[in-house]
Amino acid sequence: MGIYSRFKRAQDGFRALVELLESTPVTRRQKMIDAGMAEDPAYTEQALKYVLSFEDVIQLPDLELAEVVAAAPPRIMAYAISQTSDEVKNRFLSNAQPRVRAEIKDYLSVQVGLRELGGAQLKIVEVTRQLERRGLIKTKRIPLQLD
Repeated sequence: MGIYSRFKRAQDGFRALVELLESTPVTRRQKMIDAGMAEDPAYTEQALKYVLSFEDVIQLPDLELAEVVAAAPPRIMAYAISQTSDEVKNRFLSNAQPRVRAEIKDYLSVQVGLRELGGAQLKIVEVTRQLERRGLIKTKRIPLQLD
């Protein structure tokens, strides 16, 4: 029995696989991808097409980005954008409500390690995916099952 067999059998298995890949730290994710490529390269490649990254979040249109900023905890948002360019930080801040903007700015003064940065960015991707599930974000909609 292969690694992907449970995902292929479940009704929403493809979505579950994509969301698992999105929420897994990069080093472990690569091991999963390698194992998937050995088992079923076509299925793995299809899943990777739908995987949402923090870079995808940065590229969202302003209205959708505003939804993400509103839904994410300010501390997590600040940690996630702490090492981005000033242009990216300003874009996130300009899409935040004034109270949230002030909180994010306060947290931006905190020194963030790579582990915290990575975790915060994964959390922002998770929040974005939750908004996508609710129909508030239109990027990379995942089909429940591949045909």
